[in-house]
Amino acid sequence: MGETKSGSPKIKVVDRRKFTAEGDSLEAPQPTSEPAAPAAPSRQPEIEAEKRASETSSASPPTERPGRPSQEFLELVTMLAGQAELLLVGAENLPAQPAEGQRLIDYLGVLEEKTTGNLSDEEAKVLSSVLYQLRTFFLQRK
Repeated sequence: MGETKSGSPKIKVVDRRKFTAEGDSLEAPQPTSEPAAPAAPSRQPEIEAEKRASETSSASPPTERPGRPSQEFLELVTMLAGQAELLLVGAENLPAQPAEGQRLIDYLGVLEEKTTGNLSDEEAKVLSSVLYQLRTFFLQRK
């Protein structure tokens, strides 16, 4: 690092990130062959940071996507619901285990919470309906 006439060190900052906070690819910066001028520092990084901050703050929260439901997601919900019901009721050689059934119901609740806004309308309705039925059944069996 060289020193300027005033005695303070000259610092050059280079942003080498390849992606924005949203995951979009950034264009590669063009190398400059001329030395940095000791004049006013560039406001380009500040402008880009302000632009990104305004984009993220003005973005609306994601809404439920219309479209076809994922078959795998529906199978996952059905499988977990079936296991929870089996644990709540019991079977021939399997005693009822309400605590384990409640744990699976809680897992489905976490799944609903974490996927809010990323499900199709049908997926959200199925998950909500299954959770309501299992929670009601759990309370009746208690």
